[in-house]
Amino acid sequence: MKNYYDILGVDEKATSTDITKAFKDLAKKHHPDRGGDKDKFQEINEAHDTLKNSQKRHDYDTMRKFGSRSTGGGGEHPFFNEEIFGDFFSGFGGNEGFTFNFTGRNGDERIFRNVRQQPRGNRNVQVRMAISIKEAMMNNEKTINYKLPSGREEFATVNIPAGVQHGVTFKFSGMGDDSIRNMPRGDLMVVMSVLDSDGYTRKGNDLYTDKTIDCFQAVRGHEFNLKTLDDKIIKVKVPAGTQPGTILTLKGLGMPVHKTLNIRGNLYVKVHILIPQLSAQDLKKIKDL
Repeated sequence: MKNYYDILGVDEKATSTDITKAFKDLAKKHHPDRGGDKDKFQEINEAHDTLKNSQKRHDYDTMRKFGSRSTGGGGEHPFFNEEIFGDFFSGFGGNEGFTFNFTGRNGDERIFRNVRQQPRGNRNVQVRMAISIKEAMMNNEKTINYKLPSGREEFATVNIPAGVQHGVTFKFSGMGDDSIRNMPRGDLMVVMSVLDSDGYTRKGNDLYTDKTIDCFQAVRGHEFNLKTLDDKIIKVKVPAGTQPGTILTLKGLGMPVHKTLNIRGNLYVKVHILIPQLSAQDLKKIKDL
């Protein structure tokens, strides 16, 4: 009689957990799909199938101790435990699962199949909504329409907080795909695109714009009016002697960050200096300065 304990490398007092662990370690090493020996793998499986079951283990231990009155070399051959194998080998391959042909000592054959099923359910639906950074300066309420995979058209109202960042996703539970009946609907995912506008660009919570002045204004100093994205007119001072590419910082005039606390980013104005084409007479006057 085979010594199943020796085959699995466990003590006769080993627990069910010890037996299953030993079996998994050996099966991983000797499984035919991984280049192992089929006969050795079959022997390991036979030992595990017997010892993991308390009744079979009791009968086996009794037979080892007192012998068997009549086995005749026949009888039912233990087969795979599909629950354990389905769990254990689920990580060996892809979604296609695996098939294993198993032949017992009495010549009977059994095909064990484990096909990994992908969980079915209604999918989420993703749509993109674009607004300008001018619109993002304040709270907005937008209604969008979108088409479900089933072909039905739906509508959703999106409340957009002031200062919303590019790429933010709003989730609407239960407003997605409903193609599969008697299954919960998927979710609607609205991804925001915040686009530059009105001569302004955005980086984080800060705004950037450009202003061109002539060289004389840069030399003497200058003051100009600037219309912000929230339609306010502000005065911007250019100090005398300003150099090309100078960036003027206007604190607290960028994108809203926290409305209640009145926290906002900054506004940065990059100064470009235009050199005019002068007549010979004008150039002579400049030279005489």
